[in-house]
Amino acid sequence: MKKIIFLLIIITGTTSLAQSKIEGFIYDGMSDDPLPYCTIRIYGTKAHSTITNEDGKFAVDSIFSKDSIEVRHLGFKTIKTVVSYFEKEFKLKLEMDVSVLDEVVLTAGKDEVYPYKLLARIIEVYRKSTNTTVSKAFLTMISSTRNIPIEHVEGFYNGEQNLAEGILDLRVKSGRFGQNRSFPFYSLDNTKILSDFQLFGASKQILPDYPGNLSFNAIERIYDVKIDDCISCSKEEVSISFSPKVANGRLFNGKMLVDPELLMIKKIELLAVDPITNALASINPDVVLTPKEIQLAIVFNPIDPEKIQYVELNFQMGYRSNYVSEIIDSRTFLYFFDYDTFFEDPYFTKTIPFNNDYDKMIALQASDDFWETNYQFPKSINENKSMDFMKKNGFLINFNNYIPLDDLKFTRPTVLSWLQGRRLNWGHLHSLTTEEYESDTMGYNRGLRELTGKAYDTPFQHLQTKTFRNDKDNINICYMVDSYKGENGITKIVSRTLLDIDSSQFSYERTKNKLVYFNIIFDIYEVYRQLAASRITENTTFDKAKLIYDEMYKGASTEVKKMEKETRNGSDYEGLVKWNNRIKTKLNIDNFASLK
Repeated sequence: MKKIIFLLIIITGTTSLAQSKIEGFIYDGMSDDPLPYCTIRIYGTKAHSTITNEDGKFAVDSIFSKDSIEVRHLGFKTIKTVVSYFEKEFKLKLEMDVSVLDEVVLTAGKDEVYPYKLLARIIEVYRKSTNTTVSKAFLTMISSTRNIPIEHVEGFYNGEQNLAEGILDLRVKSGRFGQNRSFPFYSLDNTKILSDFQLFGASKQILPDYPGNLSFNAIERIYDVKIDDCISCSKEEVSISFSPKVANGRLFNGKMLVDPELLMIKKIELLAVDPITNALASINPDVVLTPKEIQLAIVFNPIDPEKIQYVELNFQMGYRSNYVSEIIDSRTFLYFFDYDTFFEDPYFTKTIPFNNDYDKMIALQASDDFWETNYQFPKSINENKSMDFMKKNGFLINFNNYIPLDDLKFTRPTVLSWLQGRRLNWGHLHSLTTEEYESDTMGYNRGLRELTGKAYDTPFQHLQTKTFRNDKDNINICYMVDSYKGENGITKIVSRTLLDIDSSQFSYERTKNKLVYFNIIFDIYEVYRQLAASRITENTTFDKAKLIYDEMYKGASTEVKKMEKETRNGSDYEGLVKWNNRIKTKLNIDNFASLK
């Protein structure tokens, strides 16, 4: 009997300590509506946090049933319970934190100057902040017209931020995106817009200004500022609203949720109708883009208010051409997580001047293992519908780690990954002059002109101004090497052979032999990449892997120079046959037979 009791105790203890995946929904207890973007914090052997999606749903892996879970949302009372609650119940309701305005706010309401003074003091505090925070970030963006998805973007980033300037940097770690074939459209590179927006600095930003960008005298002159009645505010919170005295499209109106005692901002909400933006235009002269409405929300982390938790940008624009007139709605959600940590940046054996995030996503790895390990919260219903639509009626790029051959005519990427079943053809290798590009039937509806710097928002946009040298070939190829931890916690190293079309030059000698020549060069680098990959083991560090790929890259470059000499830069047919046979032996590819 004692043995049986002892065994039952062990089983019970083991069960209670078993790791599991917990899913649940957070709802408004009064309206019974789902609460999006609640902060979910787990207290246990490993403390970590996530947020709910648009539907109020969250999911957390590898936690124990006896761990504690804390749920926070602005305007609601914080709830803390055991994780095991969600083993029996799927829904947790939050109670609104309703309190009357305290005495200081009532007094302030009678003082018209007080809201301006409070806002000015807060802005001054935030402008003096110098602390920079690194973190991981996840971005999702969906554009649609008439509720039909036309674009879907997802990406993991390394981010940097501070209170004074907002988002300082966003670097793609991995990503994927989809387009609707019936409406090929590239949106704004929204990471540039969000990084450009100054939280508390004066700049010529893409989006309109708001009080945080202005001096105290300017705020008094052009804005009406007041303290709002706020029944959903806690006793520590005040809502400051602001609106331009004269609406001109260059200014946001909105509000801040603040703690007046600690001079701390919890949330910023901005709105501009018929906004005037900085240089927003189409690259196609036959297309007119008209901004209709911009909504921007910045929410600070309730656990650590000195850090941004998420940013939400809603952009509505009119799109008109000779053939179509539509209203495009685009929503971008950027979520920061795992503060003070970051993804290992991808390594390139030779620099590639990527034009935009789309080109980077095409070049970088997007394995299911990486995404399952890092995805913090479940997809919303809208995102799932958009993804399903893209799979069925459009196409997803980098979802299966490469661009389908038939989709190249839609994407026109500036970077291509080597692929066993794909041979380069003249449709991939552009060496067009400005006049040829403008007459190219594929140069339509590619998106919006870049708004800052020399980068571009759409593949091949830069070709309109690029000067070509057509008397020689200069092929820029490199290896991309990346490192990440998989679901089993083991570090994995992946690599790709990339052709940088942007930095490459191809002569006008458009013969089959010349095309075979380019493919053989690409293949030689791939042979050496596979050799480098064969030397990578579970114990290989990322720094060691970089050295291995650097060594193999030098070997491939030497081999290519030898091939160029023996084939007289592709003009010697017998030399090409000789090298083609070598490739056939190594990769089982016959370029002469594959290219028509």
